[in-house]
Amino acid sequence: MDDSLGYEAFYIGAQKAAHKAMGDHGHGDFDGFALHAGVAVEKLAKALLVQKNPIYIVEMRGSAEMLFHLGGHRTSDKVRTIGAQEAVARLRTLKVLPADRQLDLLIDLRNGVAHATSGEQAKSLLPVLAQAVETLVLEADGKDVHRFWGRWADTARMAIDSKRTELERDVLVRVRQARHRFEDRFTGLPDGAKERLFPVPLPEKAGEMVIGPLILRNGQSITLAVDSVPCPACGGAASLMLAPVDESTTLKVMAPDAFKCRYCGLELNSPEEIEASGADLESSLLLHNITLLSGSGPAGSIRFGQSHAG
Repeated sequence: MDDSLGYEAFYIGAQKAAHKAMGDHGHGDFDGFALHAGVAVEKLAKALLVQKNPIYIVEMRGSAEMLFHLGGHRTSDKVRTIGAQEAVARLRTLKVLPADRQLDLLIDLRNGVAHATSGEQAKSLLPVLAQAVETLVLEADGKDVHRFWGRWADTARMAIDSKRTELERDVLVRVRQARHRFEDRFTGLPDGAKERLFPVPLPEKAGEMVIGPLILRNGQSITLAVDSVPCPACGGAASLMLAPVDESTTLKVMAPDAFKCRYCGLELNSPEEIEASGADLESSLLLHNITLLSGSGPAGSIRFGQSHAG
């Protein structure tokens, strides 16, 4: 039989396309993600069909030329096999894949059926790709899903981790994608290039930082505070923004509100996302209550103390 239509060729092609899809998604290219994810599903579906029986990828329309080609009795000048939709449909007939509207949408996006809004629609379909790959690879002689994904294995596993909430899965996938983006910046560069990117930490004097956090005011009122914390994706010093959550005449309480890393591009846009990311907030100088001194110091001065909330 034609080696290009064999199991191994389809499997390798699916693997390459799936890796490209992961990279596209991590860089925000959701049109590219839809294209490569659809190709990955199609090739992996065909790999499994060929493994079961090569004739399962024969297109039923037209002549029987491809049937003899796959059977090894004749060589066809024009190689034609089924498309992604039919490959998925045949695996559903074989009870390998369940009905799944989201997987159908991914195939439609790849085929350009829903091209007008494919970017935004495809953005949420990373778990669909991860689940389809896991189902198909495990069905193919129980092959190791980790081997298929390589460096993307942890990201794919996290995308379908049923033990976590949807918000946690989304945030932790983004953390892993940011880590890959950061690592990719140093491909082919000399050893130590990554370490030289981060500035040397400034020394402290008797518990006092040489350069303190940034406080943004509106008159006497603090509207935003910015501090640095280690990024959970790349380890660089990322910006943690804190906004007021409670205020009285003597006390202003501020809490984490947003997060952004200039090294790997990770952005977290709510307290819930920051918490889910696992960011080390203990290192922040601003995760304390801010007290406005009214008797023991000049009115309106600021003091940072340990948080009463612990």
